[in-house]
Amino acid sequence: MPIRQWPRRLPVVREKEVETMIAGMVKDGVIKPSSSPWYASVVLVKKEDGRMQFCVDYRRLNDVTKKDSYPLPRIDDALDTLIGVKWLSTLDLKSGCWQVEIDPKDKEKTAFSTGKGLWQFKAMPFGLCNAPATFERLMELVRTGLIGDAGLVYLDDIIIVGRTFEEHLQNLERVLMKI
Repeated sequence: MPIRQWPRRLPVVREKEVETMIAGMVKDGVIKPSSSPWYASVVLVKKEDGRMQFCVDYRRLNDVTKKDSYPLPRIDDALDTLIGVKWLSTLDLKSGCWQVEIDPKDKEKTAFSTGKGLWQFKAMPFGLCNAPATFERLMELVRTGLIGDAGLVYLDDIIIVGRTFEEHLQNLERVLMKI
């Protein structure tokens, strides 16, 4: 049975900002118009830098979702890997979840509205309970063959390491070629 939420009121002063966000997601191929029976509300969350983050409230969908138990890396294990490292680079994959396509049969479940139209995601949105496990699993697959000395992966963050500058450059090249 599809889940429908009543739309939340978005402040009038934020309407233009939300329209710009929607237009950007359409342009980037992340969302498309929808006729789904599912519906989740949009909320705007203020980020540390003062900008607004577009979020969809998927709590009710998450309540009925079978959970993926794929583990996220332990931070203490990751820190142990940095012992003896002299050089490191960090990569933050922009909107990492949006690089993952959603199974066609599940796209309609991601439908949302800002009060102007109904949209659904073509790519994995933030806020789904299984998004971190799904993304980490994919990043670990990408990292296969680079275990240990080249880099660490934690969701959309990659740390490339090296004990010497030359080793670091080699590892950096290997990781960049892989992703």
